[in-house]
Amino acid sequence: IDQWHKISIKSILNSDYNPSPEYPNFQYLCKLCSIHIENIQGAHKHIKEKRHKKSIMEKQEENELRALPAPSPAQLRAVDAAVLQVTQQHGISDQDFLTRKEVVTRMEIIIQQHLSVCALRLYGSCLTRFAFKTSDINIDVTYPSTVSLVSQYSEVESDFHAKVPVVFCRDVNSGLMCKVSAGNDVACLTTNHLAALARLEPRLVPLVLAFRLWAKLCHIDCQAEGGIPSYSFSLMVIFFLQQRREPILPVYFGYWTRLALDLGKGVSLGQLWLELLRFYTLEFALEERIISIRLKELLSREMKNWPRRRLAIEDPFALKRNVARSLNSQMVFEYVQERFRTAYKYFACPQSKDRDTGGRQRGKKTCKHGDMKPEEGGGKGEEVAEKSGGGERNGKEGNSLSSETGQKEDDEFESDEEVGAERALNAGLMDLVLSEGDSSTDGTGAEPGATLEYSSASPSPQNGLLDIPELSSQALLNYLDLFSLQPPTVVCSICKRDGHLKDDCPEDFKKIELKPLPPMTDRFRDILDGLCRLCYHELSPSLGEQQKREQVMGSLERFIRKEYNDEAQLCLFGSSKNGFGFRDSDLDICMTLEGHDTGEKLNCKEIIEDLAKVLKKHAGLRNILPITTAKVPIVKFEHRPSGLEADISLYNTLAQHNTRMLATYAALDPRVQFLGYTMKVFAKRCDIGDASRGSLSSYAYILMVLYFLQQRKPPVIPVLQEIFDGHTVPQRMVDGWNAFFFINTTECSKSYTHLPLLNDDLEYSVGELWLGLLRFYTEEFDFKEHVISIRQRKRLTTFEKQWTSKCIAIEDPFDLNHNLGAGVSRKMTNFIMKAFINGRKLFGTPFYPQPGLEAVRHTLDTGLYSEC
Repeated sequence: IDQWHKISIKSILNSDYNPSPEYPNFQYLCKLCSIHIENIQGAHKHIKEKRHKKSIMEKQEENELRALPAPSPAQLRAVDAAVLQVTQQHGISDQDFLTRKEVVTRMEIIIQQHLSVCALRLYGSCLTRFAFKTSDINIDVTYPSTVSLVSQYSEVESDFHAKVPVVFCRDVNSGLMCKVSAGNDVACLTTNHLAALARLEPRLVPLVLAFRLWAKLCHIDCQAEGGIPSYSFSLMVIFFLQQRREPILPVYFGYWTRLALDLGKGVSLGQLWLELLRFYTLEFALEERIISIRLKELLSREMKNWPRRRLAIEDPFALKRNVARSLNSQMVFEYVQERFRTAYKYFACPQSKDRDTGGRQRGKKTCKHGDMKPEEGGGKGEEVAEKSGGGERNGKEGNSLSSETGQKEDDEFESDEEVGAERALNAGLMDLVLSEGDSSTDGTGAEPGATLEYSSASPSPQNGLLDIPELSSQALLNYLDLFSLQPPTVVCSICKRDGHLKDDCPEDFKKIELKPLPPMTDRFRDILDGLCRLCYHELSPSLGEQQKREQVMGSLERFIRKEYNDEAQLCLFGSSKNGFGFRDSDLDICMTLEGHDTGEKLNCKEIIEDLAKVLKKHAGLRNILPITTAKVPIVKFEHRPSGLEADISLYNTLAQHNTRMLATYAALDPRVQFLGYTMKVFAKRCDIGDASRGSLSSYAYILMVLYFLQQRKPPVIPVLQEIFDGHTVPQRMVDGWNAFFFINTTECSKSYTHLPLLNDDLEYSVGELWLGLLRFYTEEFDFKEHVISIRQRKRLTTFEKQWTSKCIAIEDPFDLNHNLGAGVSRKMTNFIMKAFINGRKLFGTPFYPQPGLEAVRHTLDTGLYSEC
């Protein structure tokens, strides 16, 4: 590499770069790619990479867009007319709005005949007037109940598993589709706010409609395909109008001052449309900031811990919700950015008429693949079609910007002639169809086929600028036809691969065919029995080990009473006391203070911090760590003599009742513990039992075991919370929840006489139950429809709990608002269910290892690792 090449590389990268302490060995920094490079050879390699070429192309395009001259009055009038005509053609009129209100009124009369306490309210784009003529009617029932629709409606369908359950139906009289939900308060609040802003600013509706039409034909408004919901574009337009240097809309939330809204009254729709596209193309950092209409100051991603390189739009009435979270693909995000650049380039470029069509011919001449030849030029419609097709083919063959990423596909830089040729071709694609009702002319005397080119000069009559009073509404559609031929690549939310959606994912556990299992033999039943019993006998703590845990807790209590507070009381809960603990399980300890039934009036955070300081004085403890940011503040530590890890929490009293109930279930039948231990070992072997890593907790798996045993026909264990005298459930209120359960195990057989409890002649062996559990959750139980709930034998639906958006729903038996599967992602659900499916296959296919439990365990461990 000669000296001249070195100088060239330095000029491309950064000749003034000084190595920082963080990167002491790096001599170069590529500002475009934010990459540190160690030497000349690395720099030479980097400038040949596609990502560097892509960065250069994007930077050049950005510089070109920033250098565009201001639009002329004629250009603004043309864009203004196009936006208005889009509103007239696609938006709803006053009569359309009245028709939709009549649909709601008719439906309300019908429903009130059956449910007099119900009332309906219109919400969504129809009420804000941001709707298209074909938009659905969004209706919300203010009193949640089952809605019965009679013969006035057709195509009635329901989706009770959406985040907000809905009923779809078509109104026979108007032919409009209705979408009926119940209790959708957040959406109604957002609708009312947007409607108020639309009444305040008349330019908002046409801007939103044009923006929505742009998004629709660019294929970025379909959530199922990785796009974002349609009302997101309303929020984006409002945000832009709030963030203008001369704001047009106020910010009503948070701290704000009265705005001089008359500053932007003279701004035309055409200028606002161009400013909107420029704002999201050049001015607002989509990958770093959050679009929020409730605050004037800009929000960063770090404030909400939302990932970068994605679109982030805050719901104004549900602040933790990113309404654009469905756009979870980097490729789709880059596609959206590229659409913004293309749209701004199209509408912001000053247009000049070339009557001899020399520019058009130059564009054809330099087209590499000969998509448009001069002798084949026809009418304008044919030319547009040719340009559209040519642009698509070029995008596929690598000589134009890729529709997905804007990246050049060639391995080397194009020559100046190639870049010029490409720009000429792009200029040919920037034609606006200008007509005033006559297809033979453009309203200005131009002949058919005359095109418009970039004009580097400032607008003036001498350079042939078109001074037209209005632009055909087809102009916006022509842009979309030319530049939105290919939708973005869809990305699966389960496997994260592109090319298919989650419903068609080959990795989805629902797509796995469950093959019939062979009959279970007596010999294999004995093998499974031995395995389940082995899990219990090898891992359960002995009586001496249980007493040792009690001694550790007692010594801690005496120390805390002496050094910190003589009214402190400690109590073990969790796996140490519920009958399902391992020998190395952590010690879960709850601390309470005499004279305080609850911790409401106590500063729990301060107490935990003080307790940690006191425990550091204890010679037998180490690694003391207070965690005060958790939902339940705790102090963690390790007990030196025993090696046990432990944590102390405050007033976790509901968990103590939970522990006692699980211990009661464990004492009812020995098979309960056998299955519980087997399930915990299975989850640990398959790596699906760590809640801190997004899976389910061991407590959740124990609830799954108990639920299965309750749902057997006949059941193996009763539902302790349904055994009581009288007609009403006794009240045992703890932390606002009823913690009652039938605690007298000796009386269970009398109250639940049909159960074979504590009987030597058991109907099901533990091995059969284990295989039955795996088959129950893979063949019978529908996680989409039902909730795992051990507090009642009747099946509990996800619709009743309104947990329809959760993948796995497991209800805490006391805290009924706690779903133990709430933190499990769709991908992790798929992983867990595939482990159950593989377990069903492994344990359902008889095998006969050599005698000895070690051989059985080795065989099963090998099978689990290979299958799961």
